[in-house]
Amino acid sequence: MRLIGKQIGYAILMVLGCLALAIFLTVNSIWLFDLNSHFLDLKQATGLNSAQMHSDYVRIIQYLQLPWISSLKFHYFFSSAKGLQHFHDVKNLILLNNGLGIILVPLGSYLLHRLNKKSLTWILMTPIKVVVTGSLVIIALMLVNFEQVFIAFHEVLFRNQDWIFDPNTDPVINMLPDTFFLECFLLFFVLFFAMLGFIYWQGRRSIRHA
Repeated sequence: MRLIGKQIGYAILMVLGCLALAIFLTVNSIWLFDLNSHFLDLKQATGLNSAQMHSDYVRIIQYLQLPWISSLKFHYFFSSAKGLQHFHDVKNLILLNNGLGIILVPLGSYLLHRLNKKSLTWILMTPIKVVVTGSLVIIALMLVNFEQVFIAFHEVLFRNQDWIFDPNTDPVINMLPDTFFLECFLLFFVLFFAMLGFIYWQGRRSIRHA
């Protein structure tokens, strides 16, 4: 029972740490937006060139990531009060994730190191399989009907309807199409799976060493 308790506790810490790091890396993947601004013909949707869109997208990321930036000001877009409130709500979630990541990523790395030294990393293999299986179900649902998954995602995280943007009052949404958000979700899972895969590989090594 003691080993099972440790297995669950360590797995939760590892998974949450991987989640926090994967979210941080995904949010800061400005290169993904730059690719979309070219390939999704966002110039026609926004009336802006790639450099202008890049400038305002960087402003969004800086606002979301930096606690000392208290207001979001675009160069090329105007925004409604509801739109700005949604960005503020997202900022709170991002900063919470970053705070957890600052704690959980070093702690998870330390625990992984300790487990490797004791050849006990194998205890994380079964929880990782469970998490990956659940994640694959979510990915399948996304590929079948991303719009419904996207709506459900927002309804879980937000207690208001401010996330429903009207292009007439918040034209910034024109440079953030559903395709881009789908790619963000997929990038997150690629990063998340890569981290879990590394831990799983360490678990297989620990079995051989044991």
